[in-house]
Amino acid sequence: MHDGKELDGTVITLLEKNSNYVTNDHGRFSISGLCEGNYSLLIQHLGCKDTIIKTMVKQNSFLSVKLPHSEIELSEIDIMDKRLEMVKTQTTDEISGKELDKTRGQTLGDALKTVTGVTTLNTGGTISKPMIHGLQGYRILILNNGIRHEGQQWGNEHAPEIDPFVAQKLSVVKGANSVRYGSDALGGVILVEPADLPDTASVTGEVNMIGASNGQSGTGSAILQGYFDKLKGFNWRVQGTYKKSGNVKTPEYYLKNTGVEEYNFSYALGYHRKKLGAEVYYSQFNTKVGIFPGAHIGNLTDLQNAFNANKPQDSLAGFSYDIGRPYQQIGHELAKGKLHYHFAPKWRLMAQYAYQYNSRQEFDKDKPLNDSLAALNLPELDYSITSQTGELVLEHDNIKRFRGQFGGSYMNQQNVYLGRFFIPNFINNTWGAFATERFVTEHWELEAGLRYDEKQLQSYFYENKNLVTPSLKFNNVSWNIGAIYKQGKYLNLFFNIGSAWRSPAPNELYSNGIHQSVGAIERGNKNLLPEQVYNATFTALLKLNHVFTEATLYHNQFTNFIYLNPSTKPELTIKGAYPVFNYQQANARISGADVKVTTDIFNHLKVTAKAMLLRAWNEDLNDYLVYMPSDRYTGELNYYFNAGKHFSNNFIQMNYTYVTKQWRVPQNTDFAAPPEGYRLLGFEIGSDLKFGKQTINLSIAGNNLLDVIYRDYLDRFRYYTDAMGRNFTIRLKIPLTIYDKK
Repeated sequence: MHDGKELDGTVITLLEKNSNYVTNDHGRFSISGLCEGNYSLLIQHLGCKDTIIKTMVKQNSFLSVKLPHSEIELSEIDIMDKRLEMVKTQTTDEISGKELDKTRGQTLGDALKTVTGVTTLNTGGTISKPMIHGLQGYRILILNNGIRHEGQQWGNEHAPEIDPFVAQKLSVVKGANSVRYGSDALGGVILVEPADLPDTASVTGEVNMIGASNGQSGTGSAILQGYFDKLKGFNWRVQGTYKKSGNVKTPEYYLKNTGVEEYNFSYALGYHRKKLGAEVYYSQFNTKVGIFPGAHIGNLTDLQNAFNANKPQDSLAGFSYDIGRPYQQIGHELAKGKLHYHFAPKWRLMAQYAYQYNSRQEFDKDKPLNDSLAALNLPELDYSITSQTGELVLEHDNIKRFRGQFGGSYMNQQNVYLGRFFIPNFINNTWGAFATERFVTEHWELEAGLRYDEKQLQSYFYENKNLVTPSLKFNNVSWNIGAIYKQGKYLNLFFNIGSAWRSPAPNELYSNGIHQSVGAIERGNKNLLPEQVYNATFTALLKLNHVFTEATLYHNQFTNFIYLNPSTKPELTIKGAYPVFNYQQANARISGADVKVTTDIFNHLKVTAKAMLLRAWNEDLNDYLVYMPSDRYTGELNYYFNAGKHFSNNFIQMNYTYVTKQWRVPQNTDFAAPPEGYRLLGFEIGSDLKFGKQTINLSIAGNNLLDVIYRDYLDRFRYYTDAMGRNFTIRLKIPLTIYDKK
């Protein structure tokens, strides 16, 4: 201030990444991990004018700022309802800004693969499901705009029905996080986080256009948002995306019927003042996904030949956008209402309700033989699930160095199927209550949390022509203890231990039959018990000179780990021959390490190396666990340069990925041996082009530049076909400022 007083509690926003920082008792803050370039800081403190500082970062820099007094009444400063999130004691990685722009046009699962420790479970080249430290599906919770994403999650090829373009930031929390988010978050949490709605009188937005060579795909997405100048406190956002692609190509052949068509949109309306904030949100996701018909085989001999062949014997074709049988038709709706109220200087109450409706239809390769049924073109699997969730959370800040949360949640789900049986109709009711407290000092943050959850699952299905209605009830306690040690700007240490659990899902208990989209028979086990895991993670962040190192060690000790085990013998049905998978459980352990080293020791050059190591062991069988990711190593070279006044933020990136062969597999328990390891080379070049006052972000990327023939162990279609070949992508982003009152 004018009198030179150090201002603690000042909020600093790094506008390029929309990330927030708070000054300590001495009015100091630090930001690490920035690349060389120009940055803008929005500095806000009660009693001072909001100030924007622009600065150039070349290396370690020190910035001293004196804030002018504000002549504006405090009642007009509307920042009190924006609570800063505490740093999590679990390992957390974020994708935002330029790094997020590089993933535009990809699925959510593929976008997250840039995070060390995250892989995907694939079904061909168009469907990917995120996996954190070898765990996926019901063990990974996805929060879409603060709401737990609920759909038909029972299939390995059921990708999250979320449009990544709604996100300004993607965050991955590794390790058990059940205390805050519920019993299913025992493997990690993925946060899909939109930007805050604007709080100044303006109308802004952006347009993204992406084209890709493999599949000849085109994607367009636009967003527009604003603040009502004459209606103080009200803001809004609209967004939409359309995508269409055709048959993908391996290095040697096209894969028939592998096109995708997708359209999504969302709306948001908010109200934010000093003590009260409210928001309503609606989104819709719709997609049609073709399934490679070569995974549907007519007899056992042909199926075995397909397992042994270097390439599919049929179902190959040229390029086409046509999508025929087999295919998936999926729709997802989300409606959300949220309210938060500051009823005391350090206390805040948040309540939210969400409604989700998910429809999934899976069409077989062949229509029914009956002409009248064939004319109806009905799906073989037709499922819809309705989910309603509610949450109430009470938070307090900085009461004698303590910060905490207390709350409860409730979820009701109803699942209905038509057509052929695969999983039952069911009603699922779940509720839970939790409490967490954190003690904060200059160098230490200590946290402890406790949660109780209860779930009741009522199912309905026919068994030997008799209706059975099993009712199951599960309950348990989750806990965690975490710590952060902050030595200073050179070293931060994160420790976390905890216990989490989850109940078996309906498909794991009762599935029985042909799962169309993966071309397999899957059978549940009604005797399954709840999973229990004890999780420990340790992360060190070390910065020495120009070298930044992030290393994470983790261990998961499971009781009753549930897994889908391949049978040794395929099965012949009237629909054809299919591999068989059975749900089993065992005591197991999953341990590993993630390492990331970044250096900018050379001027304009940044070098990044990543490694992911994982070991998974079935203690009951004294053998390895099936379908776990193999070791992965990645290297990146990023060169940043200037090229005149019309070009800024210019970069060239080369990347190299090496995935080892997964030889840590149980012997003689799969239909085909794990494929060989592979190496992929990629590049990207980009720039911000300025035309007058308009800036356009342009980038061109290439993946699998050498057109390597390979198969990935975590691809369910590796039994039948190679993975996608060379692909070039061009991305164009146009920021828009239609109106800005300053």
